[in-house]
Amino acid sequence: MPGHEIPQAPVSAKRSHRPSAVWIVPIVALILGLYLVYTHYQSLGPKTFVRFDTAESIIAGKTKIQARSVEIGEVESVRLGKDLKSVVVGIRLAASASELLHKDTQFWVVRARVGGSGVSGLSTLLSGAYIELDPGLAPTQGKLPNQFIGLEQPPVTPQGVPGLHVTLVAEEAGSLGPGSPVTFRGINAGRIETRHIDPIEGIVTFDAFIRDEFQNLVTSNTRFWNASGIDLSLGANGVALRTASLQTIIAGGVAFGIPDGEERGIPVADGTIFGIRENEDAATTHSLVPRLNYLLLFQSSIRGLSTGAPVEFRGIQVGTVAGISIDYAPHDPMRRIPVLIQIDPSLIAQLPQDATDEDAAALIAKAVEKGLRARLKTGSLVTGQLFVDLDFDPDATPATIAQIGHYQTLPTTSAGLARIEDKIVKLLEKLNALDLHTTLTAATESLNEVKATAAAAEGTVRRLESATESLDTLLSSEDTTALPRDLRNTLTDLQKTLQSVNANSALQRDLTLTMAELRTTLESIKTLSNTIERKPNSLIFGRGNQKIAPPRRTH
Repeated sequence: MPGHEIPQAPVSAKRSHRPSAVWIVPIVALILGLYLVYTHYQSLGPKTFVRFDTAESIIAGKTKIQARSVEIGEVESVRLGKDLKSVVVGIRLAASASELLHKDTQFWVVRARVGGSGVSGLSTLLSGAYIELDPGLAPTQGKLPNQFIGLEQPPVTPQGVPGLHVTLVAEEAGSLGPGSPVTFRGINAGRIETRHIDPIEGIVTFDAFIRDEFQNLVTSNTRFWNASGIDLSLGANGVALRTASLQTIIAGGVAFGIPDGEERGIPVADGTIFGIRENEDAATTHSLVPRLNYLLLFQSSIRGLSTGAPVEFRGIQVGTVAGISIDYAPHDPMRRIPVLIQIDPSLIAQLPQDATDEDAAALIAKAVEKGLRARLKTGSLVTGQLFVDLDFDPDATPATIAQIGHYQTLPTTSAGLARIEDKIVKLLEKLNALDLHTTLTAATESLNEVKATAAAAEGTVRRLESATESLDTLLSSEDTTALPRDLRNTLTDLQKTLQSVNANSALQRDLTLTMAELRTTLESIKTLSNTIERKPNSLIFGRGNQKIAPPRRTH
């Protein structure tokens, strides 16, 4: 109605600031997200960077990090280094692997590799390459480095393996390299780990590892030698062929031992340096200690003799040939070929321990007076190599040691064909001195006697042949053939006769009676003989009435 006021709703001056329930869900989601992010970063381990020469087989987000076949991380990034000559790989490790990082931790890429030391990493052909982590042994002190240098080749020996590390030095590397075996009497005792070359001295250095069970065999007098491939040598000792295992033939190798006859020395420490000898013979044989130099002058050709050829005394090497040059004796009127040798006199005769070079030289001088001479001999008919032989010559003319320039000279004598020629000349001289006419005359007479003896022997043989023919005729005659039959008949008759004379036959009885009568007659004769002996006149007057007792029988 007009004039009436319109009623209005009361309005409160105070506003409500209570949040809307719509914001609860985003806030909870944000909190959960932050928690998940926090727990994710909390689960992550440290991140580090490894520098490699190349990123071959390394892929970000795919290449894994392993330690002893256990996955402990992953590659997060791969980028070029600032020098543009390397790559930097970002690695994220798991939190459980954070204690594996040390100052000497090593990283390398494991992929399929084929080399002289063998085939490795074949499993990566299916699973893909990965980065291997070797934690090392150095304790963690202070801040860890943020970047490591990766290895382009896997280490031959993992860190922490007990054993001995030695350094080997050689003039040439040959086929030796990382992974080449180190053997002892054919048994694998270790490996060569690294190979370096000294740019100043030009020598090759190898870092070798000897396993723990073999490290006591490496002592102060141990020798190392190259056992790579096939060792074929031609020298004064002939043809020498030596082969090692198939692995060393392909990848090379080093062997070690002690010289023959020596006792084992004391053990060595890590880092001990050893030289690598050319072959086993050079390493294990006794080292010569040349003390005296002598000059040899040969009139004949020395073709086949070379520097380093052995000098032997009755088959034992006592020195070497140090040089061959006309400059050693340029003013020799006979233009002989000088050969310089170095010998160890202690190998020829026993010397006191305190003997000097003068004492040794005096010993050689006395040996020369007794006939010691030097000659060239052929060491091998296959190679034609010569060597110097020292020996006593009973037919040598007296000689002494002379001095030419700075060297003392040993007397020499011919050998080989020249020696045979000398013997032929001496033989011809002896033949020329013989009285050949008298010798031939005596030989002719001897031959005539031999002919006569042969003729007589021939007649004897003919007579023997004639006697043999007569004997054959006699044996083949009818009488000789019938002789066995007649002999058989005679034996039959004799057997019948013997059968007739037996104990019950008439002949046996008659013989018994005859023997009895003969016994009686003999007794009578004996009685008569006794009577005549006692009374000889009984033959004229008779016995009378005297009775003579019969003789007493003796049984």
